[in-house]
Amino acid sequence: MSASSDMGPTGRLKRWMADNDVFVVLILFVAGASVASPTFLTAANLSNLLTQSAMLGLLSVAQFLIIVTAGFDLSVAAVMALSSLVFARLVDVSFVPAAIAAILAGGACGLVNGLVITRGRVQPLIATLAMMGIARGLALSISERSILVNNATLAEIKSLDGFLSVPTVIWFVVVAIAWFWFSRSRQALHLYAIGGNETTARLAGVPVDRLRIGAYTVSGLIAGLTGVVLVIRSNSGVPLGGTGWELYTIAAVVIGGTSIFGGEGKLLHAMAGVLIYQMIANVMNLTGVDPYYQDIVRAAVIILAVGLSILRLRQRHRVRAVIRS
Repeated sequence: MSASSDMGPTGRLKRWMADNDVFVVLILFVAGASVASPTFLTAANLSNLLTQSAMLGLLSVAQFLIIVTAGFDLSVAAVMALSSLVFARLVDVSFVPAAIAAILAGGACGLVNGLVITRGRVQPLIATLAMMGIARGLALSISERSILVNNATLAEIKSLDGFLSVPTVIWFVVVAIAWFWFSRSRQALHLYAIGGNETTARLAGVPVDRLRIGAYTVSGLIAGLTGVVLVIRSNSGVPLGGTGWELYTIAAVVIGGTSIFGGEGKLLHAMAGVLIYQMIANVMNLTGVDPYYQDIVRAAVIILAVGLSILRLRQRHRVRAVIRS
């Protein structure tokens, strides 16, 4: 009787809700936000929310790629800022080469991260923290102030904005490509294996170092692309842009159910975490919460996200212990 009920619509719904709890939370947040602010569900605000989420979402794709391998990339926001300066400096020469140069600059930072971690055997936290300082310093050496961009091609791109802005569309495209890769690629499975147990992955013949270098390089490339998006959105390269966002990306990814210890997580769930995190900020702005209190709330969300990840891990360990007994 219980087996047949599990196969029925109610059982399938319960199973879906258990496997996709972050989407249930997202729906509840939308409902709560619409009550807290009557303007939340307006087309203008929803469009603004998606645009605000785009850069954090792109950086969170990069962070997800690294957290799955049981690492962290604390340099993503600083690399974004550096790439925005590279793009802003070169865009008047030629738009496409400037964008490519900015993205490759990000990729170079990611490649250095990967090499330092794998060849130098430096912990990801330390290596990427050092790169964060280097990238931020390089950005400030290019310009201590924001570089305003007045470019015809950039203006044409911005004119394409509708309900879905250009940054939002770029975010969606990157997520679609990454989701397809994570769903179909053997290398993606190997990344999960590395995060789950690196020693076992090595014994199984997984090219751990090569894949880790590749992951950090791609993370840097995405951060570089986000720098281009920053200029598209703000018409400026910003040396201090995204300060603190490296922590926001970790919080968003972990809110989406990705294990902070690696080896487990789903990209679309992580993107739902981005929307939840950004929605909190959006509602606080709509309701006039003091910016200082907003910082406190963001910090609390980060602590809560890490705590939930630890609780999930302990719960899985208890379940496995019961099964083995």
